[in-house]
Amino acid sequence: EESAEGPVPRFMSIDELTADVGFESELQKRTVRTDSLGRGRPRFAQTNKQYRFQETLGLTGRGSLIDERVLLYDAMIRGGLSQERFTEDSSSLFFDKGSSPNGTIFEYDLRLQAFPVGKVSGSGYASKLDDRIPRPFLPSLDRTREKYGAGLFYNDPKLPMRLTFDHLFDDITSRSNYLQDDQEQGEDSLRYETTWQPTENHALSLEFEHERRSDKYSGTNTRFDTTRNYFSLNDTIQFGRDNRSRLDTLLRVEEERGDLPRDVFEFAPQLRLQHTDSLFTNYKAQYLKENYFDLETDTWRGDWGITHQFKDILTSSFGFYGLQQSAVENADLSELGALANFAYSKKNESGIFSSNLSYLHSHTSTDDGRQSGVVIDESVTFRDPLSSYLAHPNVDVGSIHVRDANGLRAYRRGIDYRILRIKNNVALQRIPTGLILDRQTVLVSYRYRVFDDFKVDRDRIDLRVQQDFEMGLTPYYALSWQDEKVDPQDYLLYRDRNINRHRIGFTYRRDKWSAGPEYEFNDDSIDPYHALHANADAILFQNDRQQLNIRGAASHFRFEGQQFLEERYTTLVDLGLTHRYALGPRLEANSAALYRYQTDSLFGETNGVDLTASISYKIGYFTIFVEAEYDMLELPYSSDDSLGIWLKVRREIPIIGRPRG
Repeated sequence: EESAEGPVPRFMSIDELTADVGFESELQKRTVRTDSLGRGRPRFAQTNKQYRFQETLGLTGRGSLIDERVLLYDAMIRGGLSQERFTEDSSSLFFDKGSSPNGTIFEYDLRLQAFPVGKVSGSGYASKLDDRIPRPFLPSLDRTREKYGAGLFYNDPKLPMRLTFDHLFDDITSRSNYLQDDQEQGEDSLRYETTWQPTENHALSLEFEHERRSDKYSGTNTRFDTTRNYFSLNDTIQFGRDNRSRLDTLLRVEEERGDLPRDVFEFAPQLRLQHTDSLFTNYKAQYLKENYFDLETDTWRGDWGITHQFKDILTSSFGFYGLQQSAVENADLSELGALANFAYSKKNESGIFSSNLSYLHSHTSTDDGRQSGVVIDESVTFRDPLSSYLAHPNVDVGSIHVRDANGLRAYRRGIDYRILRIKNNVALQRIPTGLILDRQTVLVSYRYRVFDDFKVDRDRIDLRVQQDFEMGLTPYYALSWQDEKVDPQDYLLYRDRNINRHRIGFTYRRDKWSAGPEYEFNDDSIDPYHALHANADAILFQNDRQQLNIRGAASHFRFEGQQFLEERYTTLVDLGLTHRYALGPRLEANSAALYRYQTDSLFGETNGVDLTASISYKIGYFTIFVEAEYDMLELPYSSDDSLGIWLKVRREIPIIGRPRG
């Protein structure tokens, strides 16, 4: 409605408003069994069941307050009732345990945006989310996440600024009476970011963050509280012909207090000079100071490199580096090295031939052998069924700390990983029931003993050649060779870490499938082995309505045994099947099956199964979703299987807004 003077102002505008009615039901059953382990340790079995029903009524809307140039909003609120039933049947109990909690449901999500096209703008949000975390070969987890925060933005092409605050509380539980899966995470962070761009070729970025974390890890009642302050300054200057040369200078400070403290100071300038279209050089310097628990190091490093590009065929790189690491109340380390890398690729009558050759020589020496050496955040990747060896010998196993790749989560010995000591070498193995996944990379910090001052010369060559035939065949060969020499030779507690690893195989690819075998020979001085690998994947059926995919991988390892290791055989098989069936524009079905088989001549046999299936149907404002999941993990002396079924029904009721077509 308009007056003679124009539109009538309104405080609140509703562009869309929709109500919805929903119903959800859930059934979960989990059974754990263990075999008898001898006198006094009889067979044990336990079954947990969970029944859940929810009835909800929700409202979703979006629009503006005062004016669309002043404040925009997007909101959702949902409430309802919840009825649950938990039962536990255990061979160690004389009677079954059960509980029937009932309560209310409240879920919301609110998003605000103030002055969206202004010089200064702001935003805010608040939400609560309940969802489920599926885990292959393990029962799924229920998660409740609460978040809220706000942001203030200064929109300027030369000096944009951003100030934000975020709060997160995340609770994960398996809804059982045990602690193995329960976890809590709380995080509050205040962040300021800005980038000053006085010219097109110069940018100075500044970032500051204050963060408080509180974590309760699964499997324990111990809580870790950490306060972190982070500051970084990065200056970038581009110059030269076409601005292809640049100077980057990084200053980074990180200070933490609490249960998992880690302090870092880094200053690192880097210069790249583009001499011609095909030739450039790099110059790097770095000072890095790290402190993690009682491990503290100071590292000075310098690098020089040159790279040349010959047409589109050959890229050649050469470099030199040197570093000096000084550890507080521990042994010092110095290292000099040279490296070269050649990457070649050229088309031929049959396809494309490519190869890569790299060579590294390093000279390492230690001082003050009465102390211990220190390593902070060594990168280690788990690969079943292999053990992951730490880089240094004579490790103090009591000083080992293992965290995820982001450095935020700590893993626990005996639950997530185990430690193997093989004479003077130490290896890590992941535990299948823990939280570390196959092929996951973690960070490991530790101390290692240096009995006497010594020097190590290391030469390493890595080579890979392959031919990509147009017909789809790609044969390849890869070599990793390493030779170590320790001085003095009478330093008997240190064994040379020599590597002689070969891989040869091929991959054959067609439009709808690919397959390939590989033979691997690893003549490692610690734990040599032979292995056969095979991988395949295929689209078994595909049309406009459905698609069926299958994939598989198998490996057989024969470990020769050396020193204190026994000869053993390991077989690992992974199979996966996925199916999608669109019965129409409104009806769709999805299913997946995963299977893992692992047998080891020393550690026994393991089987894992993960089956999921779902159906979704949607017509107009009506939606129905059904999902079922079955997980089974069978270990040499125990088994764990669970079944879950979920049903969700939702009906939307438009109140304001254009109806759907």
